[in-house]
Formats: sequence, structure tokens, C-alpha cells
Amino acid sequence: MCISHDVENETEKTASRNQYRLANWPNYPEKMDFEMGSGVAVDENGVIYLFTRDIEHWAAHPLAMKEKMGRSSVSMFSREGEFLGKWGKSDEPGFALGGHTIYIEKDGMFWTTDRDGHVVRKYTPEGKILLELGTFGEWGCDENHFNGPTAVLQQGDGNIVVADGYWNSRLVWFDSEGNFIKELGSWGRGLQEFNTPHAITQDSKGRILVADLVGGNFHDYMTLPNQIAEERKSADEGAYHRIQRFNADGTYIDEWTHITPLSLATFDKKIYASDKMSDLVILNEDSGEIEERVEKISVYIHQLAMDKHGDLYAASVYPEHAGEKRGREGPSHRRWTRDP
Repeated sequence: MCISHDVENETEKTASRNQYRLANWPNYPEKMDFEMGSGVAVDENGVIYLFTRDIEHWAAHPLAMKEKMGRSSVSMFSREGEFLGKWGKSDEPGFALGGHTIYIEKDGMFWTTDRDGHVVRKYTPEGKILLELGTFGEWGCDENHFNGPTAVLQQGDGNIVVADGYWNSRLVWFDSEGNFIKELGSWGRGLQEFNTPHAITQDSKGRILVADLVGGNFHDYMTLPNQIAEERKSADEGAYHRIQRFNADGTYIDEWTHITPLSLATFDKKIYASDKMSDLVILNEDSGEIEERVEKISVYIHQLAMDKHGDLYAASVYPEHAGEKRGREGPSHRRWTRDP
């Protein structure tokens, strides 16, 4: 997930950043236990969905030792921080072993990526599953298997693009019914090659942006023998994090190397990207020029969402890297607002 742990929690140290201020948010219910934030999304009604890793499996692959199996769920909150309950059946075992990201597409459908369960799922807004890509609990690198999927988007024509990026290095296209179309990418630092495609988004013109991190054996303690290819165990000297851009069909456009992205999102024809793990930069979608920087909004900006008021919501993983506690006592979720 990151090359080094040179991060700090500085979110509370300054009252405002570029007119944003840190809100006292959310108000976790007393019995809400989780280890860290991971994903965040906002629906058209302003409900915020937090995809949390409730049981983080440290010493074993989730299916190698049943008592160590990971567990993730989705909790709903209002803008004011009120807990609105668990979403759908997300509180049931097997919903997700290692939640990574959550998305709400323009049609209102929900998508989740389960890094450790190796599946991408599509749901109705009520939480009924409509489609599953990959094979639950089985890793691989073919039409029916992922190896740590990290992100997903749905294109204007209905096609689905999955970043199979934690322990594979590819983008995979499916049609709207889940039928395999093609894949793009392999291990490397050349054009149309990836190390760890950790996040993807599409801009207002349908171009695909990929946050490509350096390195390929992150969190190897969670994997089985031979799950991580040998070539992934050492990064190329002098390599750098980057954003690669592609046309909708996967044709290479260019790369941006002036920031070090972990997460990506698109709002109002702008690209929102994390930089230096903790900063948010707002980029011109055509040139990549930094138009605004909001510093230190989270320990890690693992995923970012925005509501119709312009509030920023960040989900952060591994707060202990900044000397902070996990779960409800730590900086797992942040809301930044421009309201007085």
C-alpha cells in the first residue's frame, strides 16, 4: 500500500486549510467495532457509506485459518454524523474478507472490491447482489480470477474495468453482464505496464486514469506461498509512483509523474488525487496541472468521496504508521467542510 511509513497524523493541528475545516465527524455508535477505514462513497441523497475492515487478519491468509478470517462491512452515516445503520447484508460473514474500495455509479448501483476475497461485486442500492466478478476466496490471473482487486469503474457503454492490482498488474475489461472482454498490462515500468494499479477513475471525457504504485509485494504476510510472483518482490531502482492515462479502449495516452498518488476520484470535471499519502491535490483533467492543494487531510487518503455541498470525506488505513490507534479511537475517517 505504501513504500515507507513516513507519515504523521497532522489533521488536527491546523484549524483550516484552503477554507476547509475539520468537522467533528462521524459519531460512531457504541457497539461499532472495526480496525480501520478503507472505502468511502456518498449517494445522491447525501448518505455516506463507510467500508471498514472490521477484523484485519495479520498472521494468515483469510482462508488458510478459519479463526483468522477477515471481515468487512458497510456502515451508513448522515452528513451530521448520525449513524444510520449497516447497509444491506454487509454485516453478515462472507460479505467481504478484506474490503478495499466502494463506489456508487451514476445509475445508483453500488460496487465493492474485496482485496482478500479476490472478487468485485455489484449491488442494488438496497444491497442485493447483482453481479460477482472473480472467484470468491481463490486467487489467480485469468478470466475468472483476480489476485487482490483494488478498484473498479463502469464506462459509459456499460463495460466494466477492474484494476487487478495488489498482487497482479493488469486492468481487466468485462461487458455489462460480466463476460470477459480483454486485459491490459503486465509487471513493469514501461508504457501499459504496471507495478501496483491501486486506484482508477475516469474523467468527464471517458479517459481512464490509473494510480500506479512502485512495488508489488505489499502486505505479503496476508498471502499464500507462490501467490506473489518472484518478479514482484523487488522494485526497480529509481522507479516512481505515477498516473498513467488511457483512452476508454485502453490505448495509452501519457503519464503524470509530478505527484505520488494512492487514490483517485473525479468530481465536477476535476481529478482529485492523493499526494504524499496525506495531501489532496485537485488537478486539471486535461493537463494534470495542480489547481489546488489541501494539505494533511488524513493519515493515508485510501479513498476519497465528495458530497453535493463540496465536503470531502477520507477513509484511512493503518493509523499506527502515524502512531495513532486503530478503529473508532483513531483517525480512520475525516470530513472536511467549507461550512462556517
